[in-house]
Amino acid sequence: MSEKESSRERSHTSIAPKTSKTREKSTLPLQSLEHGSPRDGNSTSSPMPPKPPPDGGLAAWVQVICSWLIFFNVLGILNTYGQFQTIYEIDILRSESSSNISWIGSVQFLLCYVTTIFTGPIWDAGHIRFLLVIGIVVSVFGMMMLSLCHTYWQFFLAQAIVVGVGFGFVFMPASAIVPQWFSTKNSFAVGIATTGSSIGAVIYPILLNQLTPRIGFGWTVRIMGFMILGTMLPAVALMQLRNPPSATRRALIDLHAFKDVPYLLSCIGFFIGFLGLYVLYYYIQLYAIQVTGTEPGLAFYLLAILNAASFFGRLLPNYAAGYFGPMNTQVFFGVATGILSFCLLAIKTSRAVIAFTTLYGFFSGPFVSLPIPVIASVSLDKRVLGTRLGMSFAFIGFGVLIGGPVAGVILGGSQNWVGLIIWCGVMLLASSAIIGAARIAKTGLVVKTRS
Repeated sequence: MSEKESSRERSHTSIAPKTSKTREKSTLPLQSLEHGSPRDGNSTSSPMPPKPPPDGGLAAWVQVICSWLIFFNVLGILNTYGQFQTIYEIDILRSESSSNISWIGSVQFLLCYVTTIFTGPIWDAGHIRFLLVIGIVVSVFGMMMLSLCHTYWQFFLAQAIVVGVGFGFVFMPASAIVPQWFSTKNSFAVGIATTGSSIGAVIYPILLNQLTPRIGFGWTVRIMGFMILGTMLPAVALMQLRNPPSATRRALIDLHAFKDVPYLLSCIGFFIGFLGLYVLYYYIQLYAIQVTGTEPGLAFYLLAILNAASFFGRLLPNYAAGYFGPMNTQVFFGVATGILSFCLLAIKTSRAVIAFTTLYGFFSGPFVSLPIPVIASVSLDKRVLGTRLGMSFAFIGFGVLIGGPVAGVILGGSQNWVGLIIWCGVMLLASSAIIGAARIAKTGLVVKTRS
């Protein structure tokens, strides 16, 4: 072999591997584009879907505990507003009408839920610590300001606006974290987490009722603020995302989601249901005092009894939802709660109103614990669950915003309790019908389905 030929052979051999490596590198951008490059926020292709949830394990149950602690404070205090309403009407704001006072609780509830429209995309982007820290700081600041209030607008700004927005920041992590870690046990795990609201709504009204006469309203509210701080801090340290953050920057409102008929009907159904649901939470104590002649000392405990019963109403129905489906379970308990509301028309004694309060607490419990599993069940892409939950929570918030004041206007100075009760019952039954329509839109007229 000639020297020239052998040098060509050596040169060909040395170049070949480099060419191979160059081709290998050149294919990487193409592959990343096929699956959606995580660096390219404008990529139209979606990244690979997250792995299935572990459906249990220590890390998963720690997230349930963190969610429980947040619900203990957020929904616990929101559901305590009936106690605030009674204190305001009887003492601090007695010159204001029932309707005006109910606006404080309704707007607080609204802002907690509507804020999730903004926090949903932030959650999807993976900024969990930002949401928790900002939410805790704002919530505690609002409670401290509430302890210094004297006039109606001061109460409105501190309790409705500041505390409401603060709660909205932490409410999204508490709602969206559990579905990342559970699949078949998701409804039950969410039910366990939401029982925190029942315990909080038992403890906070009793605390408010017992401490206010002894140390005053201001110091009682400050103690509640310190409780919020101490019980929510563990969530900052322990709560962690399982799914990778969304690579795409999302709009605050995903209008495309409303083309999904089951999702749209679910949102409307929850809006209608919450128009009536919290009416009796706000007014059951006043009804017991004025209509059944219950002693005020006993009537103050009705809200605690209602929320204690809702502990089982958020646990057992959610366990059943694992077998019958969250939508089917929601429809059943919605109808039962609506029918039960009409039964209040016949109740005129203290014993009967206590029994009613217990039953209403149990059957209305799923309205708080099942919306998250229902929305998760109609949202196939869990990477946008935060955005979808945020939009659905806004519907719920507007329902509570409108429902309380409308009920106050219906009650009026003439104490029209019949009209108030009918409003509550009709809204709950209409909600069940719409959720039922959402279930049919999702699965058709199939009787045996876990939807």
